[in-house]
Amino acid sequence: MTAVGHTEDDVASDARPAFMPGIPGPGEDYPRFRMPLFPRFTPARRRPGLEALERRCAARLAELLGDAYDSREELEAFLEHRTSLWNLLTYGDARDDRIELVCAWIDVLFAIDDVLAHAPATKIRQLGIHDLPAVIDGGLPEPATAFTRAFGQLREQTLPLAPPRVWQRYARTLHEFLDACHAERGLIDSRAVLDLPTYESHRHRSIGECCFPLLEFALATDLTDRLDELPELRRLNMLVARHWIGVNDVFSYRKELYSGDTMNEIHLALADNGGNLQAAVDRIAATVQRVEAEFDGLTTTLRAGAAGQDSSLRAYLDALEAMIAGNLEWSYLTPRYNGPGHTWNGQRGTTVILTPHRTFYLPHTHTTPRTPVTTDPY
Repeated sequence: MTAVGHTEDDVASDARPAFMPGIPGPGEDYPRFRMPLFPRFTPARRRPGLEALERRCAARLAELLGDAYDSREELEAFLEHRTSLWNLLTYGDARDDRIELVCAWIDVLFAIDDVLAHAPATKIRQLGIHDLPAVIDGGLPEPATAFTRAFGQLREQTLPLAPPRVWQRYARTLHEFLDACHAERGLIDSRAVLDLPTYESHRHRSIGECCFPLLEFALATDLTDRLDELPELRRLNMLVARHWIGVNDVFSYRKELYSGDTMNEIHLALADNGGNLQAAVDRIAATVQRVEAEFDGLTTTLRAGAAGQDSSLRAYLDALEAMIAGNLEWSYLTPRYNGPGHTWNGQRGTTVILTPHRTFYLPHTHTTPRTPVTTDPY
């Protein structure tokens, strides 16, 4: 079933069977670990009519990018990732008249990320990915492709609605997103060994920075001056992106493990700790928990001070919390990370088993005891 056909029951954290057909038996030695319980900002916010809105956004995505895929089956496989649902949950506070445009932007960026991670160089050129920076700046490269047309359409629809400074910041981060994706492709191809600061610098640009000016657009606000005045606000954006990096790398590890994609923080942690997967996951969870604590402290301080009298700023802080919660819940739900046909069983305190085709979420009794982490190098 594609994203177009999901029901609201699929989105809800309802009571589903704890055991599923095809669970690996004791003799099948697949990677497994206990899933950390995070974050505190749950559950994700859901707007009325979420099911119909997801269908509309997915249909728009299929129309925008249908020509970019070699077959309808390839397009359907991408739609099953439910990237539109990521937008709807993560931008839970977006205005109703902006959310579909926000969805279209991020859906297209998800698709670009996939192309640059997996497609051969000839396909990347054929799809016009290298021409996208010119489109961001208002150019019309020829011949047009599905991606250059999509960027052009979205730019034309966004410019009349976005404050000029918000668009300028968003355009700059789109350039940085493309640069980072190209750089990550090069790092994967070269099998480069990364340290954590280098990894984070790439991932902040490819996974998060463009999402924050787009959030201002989604809320119909312009916080350019506030970002200049309040370093705490810039820090909060970085903390949300760092939260995403940790959470996404835990959930996406199965997908990347079996596809050969090494841009994952677990790979770094495994290299540092001798290959103990549970210890690697626990180390990332400890980083995420510290991020949450710092986020809590900064938002509390801002709300209690003079800046907290600004209703636009308060709304933005609320929206950042929604971004954290939405990303986490989508990570449980999406077949992008968990495998084709995945339906989450609603359980969070689980052991996960990573098979080539599916992530299984099981009660803790189905695994060995958790490996403690005695030090936290980050």
